[in-house]
Amino acid sequence: MFKNLFSQTLIDLQDLEGDYRVFNLQIDKAQIILSMLISSISIFGLLLVDMVLFKNQPDVFQWMIMYRGGFILLTVVVILAITKINKVRIFDRLILGWLSLTLIFLLVTNFTRPGNYLATAFDIIIVFAIYVLSPLKFQTNTLLALGFSIGTLYIDLFMKSDVDSIALKVAVGAQIVVQVLGLGSALQIQSYRRKSFKAYIDERDAKEMVAYLANIDPLTKSLTRRHFFSIAESEFMRFARYRRPLSVLVIDADSFKQINDAYGHHAGDIVLRSLSLVAMEQKRAQDTFGRLGGEEFGLILPETTLQQAKIVADRIQTVWEQTPSIMDGVMIHSTVSIGVAEAGSDDKTLDDVLRRADLMMYKAKEQGRNRVVTE
Repeated sequence: MFKNLFSQTLIDLQDLEGDYRVFNLQIDKAQIILSMLISSISIFGLLLVDMVLFKNQPDVFQWMIMYRGGFILLTVVVILAITKINKVRIFDRLILGWLSLTLIFLLVTNFTRPGNYLATAFDIIIVFAIYVLSPLKFQTNTLLALGFSIGTLYIDLFMKSDVDSIALKVAVGAQIVVQVLGLGSALQIQSYRRKSFKAYIDERDAKEMVAYLANIDPLTKSLTRRHFFSIAESEFMRFARYRRPLSVLVIDADSFKQINDAYGHHAGDIVLRSLSLVAMEQKRAQDTFGRLGGEEFGLILPETTLQQAKIVADRIQTVWEQTPSIMDGVMIHSTVSIGVAEAGSDDKTLDDVLRRADLMMYKAKEQGRNRVVTE
């Protein structure tokens, strides 16, 4: 029953669990540091209580000063370590260690309290703080909180003989109530944080998808004309600055109108999609391929000379000639004409190079199509 309740309340982030912890790491660090500072101040304040409890036992009071002072010093060291940690796993281990030692410290201190001084309010604050403020996993916090409650009640029930029965009943009832309230509060907080993170991830993914779709031609899955020219302009600026080789291919499907007339526009769409796929398979990761319009495509080849670009163009032309498109079992053969140009010292803009590559493409068509023509 509890497992089903937790699974319904706490969103299972699955593969995003690690990202969720990293996303909240800085917030968790700030929160636990604040909690540590408050706990240190509280422990220091308990020395005033020790002064009252042990005013006739100076040796015990000195021991308590050293004991509580050691805890405060340890907490300061842990705080300094947390400020330098950037890995969730190390952070979790450090916090788990500090919390475990803190609870042991408080349980040991419980032995020094008189039987008629149970400090129930202080004990339930500790339990509630674990549930609400600890950045550890929900299951870990639950075990720590339950362990502290059981340890506290065990000491009060079995290790002390002069405990008032009414005070003991109040302490037991308070521990049960705070466990229920702490558990419910932790579930709500964790659920809210996880839902907020999931909403953030969904929104981020949606924005990335919108950006992707805005830059991708829906038919051919190549870059849109606008995005293609945006990247191409950047590559040309790099060429102009560093004078690194840069070549451009203009690719045009041959006799595309006849394909549409003979097989229909749906067949034309299949041909363009297949041509785009073939071209993208032949390019490198750093190359930029996009649809310029209609049945014409462009390919930007950085760090590529004219001779190297011709090899790529020949490969695209050959592979496409040997790759028929299939529609309803009918094979549609098509060819391409490709013009190749390399950016030179006289080129002032990207248009200068594209214009020459486009001119070479038209020369390829004039020479009979299904070929590559370079400058």
